Amino acid sequence: MCEFVVYLEEKGSKEREVVTREVIKAKKRDGKTVLMDASGNVTQVEHASIEVVDTLMQELVLRKER
Repeated sequence: MCEFVVYLEEKGSKEREVVTREVIKAKKRDGKTVLMDASGNVTQVEHASIEVVDTLMQELVLRKER
């Protein structure tokens, strides 16, 4: 199974911060990006869109919309 490290980039910047690790599922719901890890824990990120999904590097990059 592919598990991702999720990073968040601010709009207009390339600097990243780690949001969460071991993510197996990501979806948009009610204006939020909802991330679920392998243990079933859920992290919600408001006003962010999925920018990159890289299975080779096991990275998912979110970018702030505001």
